[in-house]
Amino acid sequence: MIRLPNLFTVPSNIIVGYVTLQVYPNSGLSISLPLIIFSSCLIYAAGIIFNDYSDIETDRREGRIRPLVSGSVTKRPALILGLSCLVLASVISGIVGYLTFLLSSIIIFIALIYDFKLKQTKVSSIMMGSARASNIVYGASPILIGGIFESEQIQRLIIESACIFIYVVAIMFVSAREARVHQSNPKWLLVPILLILVVVTVMITSVILGKFKADLLVNLAILIFIICYALFRLIRRIKSEIGSRQIQNLVKILILCMVILDSSFVSGVSGLLFGTIVVLFIIPGMILSRLLYVT
Repeated sequence: MIRLPNLFTVPSNIIVGYVTLQVYPNSGLSISLPLIIFSSCLIYAAGIIFNDYSDIETDRREGRIRPLVSGSVTKRPALILGLSCLVLASVISGIVGYLTFLLSSIIIFIALIYDFKLKQTKVSSIMMGSARASNIVYGASPILIGGIFESEQIQRLIIESACIFIYVVAIMFVSAREARVHQSNPKWLLVPILLILVVVTVMITSVILGKFKADLLVNLAILIFIICYALFRLIRRIKSEIGSRQIQNLVKILILCMVILDSSFVSGVSGLLFGTIVVLFIIPGMILSRLLYVT
C-alpha cells in the first residue's frame, strides 16, 4: 500500500540537500541525516496511503487492484496508519530542529492538499513537483541557516530543487496517461521529453559554469541512456498501440531514475565515489518493483 519500491527514491533527495551545504566544517551534526531521511520516508508513505484513501472510488471504477479496493485493508486502519506516520515524522523533525520541523510541516501540507483537493486539477503536477523539490531543502534544513549566506551553495540548492521539480512534473505528464489505453499518437510524449531536456541542459550548463564538478556528467550520462532506451522501446510500439501497462512501466523507470538524477548532483558536489554510493539506493527499488506496484 505504501509503494515500497518508491520509498528508496526518497533518501537520495534528502542526501542531495544535505551534502550541498554540509561541505563546510562544523555546519551540522551527522545524526540529523538519518533522522530526516526516516521522517521524509514516513511523510512519503503517509502521502501514498492518503492518495489511495481519497482515490478508492476512482480505483474501483478503473479496476485497479489496491488494498483498499480489494478489502485486504479497510479505511479506518489505513487512516490511522497514515496519521501515525505523519505524527511520528513531525516528532522526528522537531528533534532535529525548528526549521526542519517547519519544512516537514510544509511538505505534509502539500501532500495532504494534493491528495484530498488538487489531485484532479491542472496544478496537480506542480504540487507533486513542489513536494519533491522541498525534499532537497528539507535535507539541507539542519544547516540551512549556517549556509544561507554562502551564495555558491545556495545557488546549487536552487538548481537542484528546480531540476527535481521539472523532472517530477515530466513524470506527472506521463503518469496522467496511465488510465488511457491504445495510445497511438506520440505527440503526448513531447512535453515530458522537453522538460527532461531542460533538466539535462541546466545540469550540463551548471557544470560548464563551474557550479558543480564534472563528476556530475558521469551519472547524468547513465540517466540519459536509461531514459532514451525506455522512450525508444515505448515509441517503437506507436505503430501498433500502447496500453496502460507500457505507460506504467515508463513511469516506474522514470521514478526509479530519480535516484540516478540525485546521485548526479551528489557527484557534482562531493565526488563520483559518494555519488556512486547514493545510486545504490536504486537496487532495492528495482528488485521490489518486480514484486510490488510502483504507480
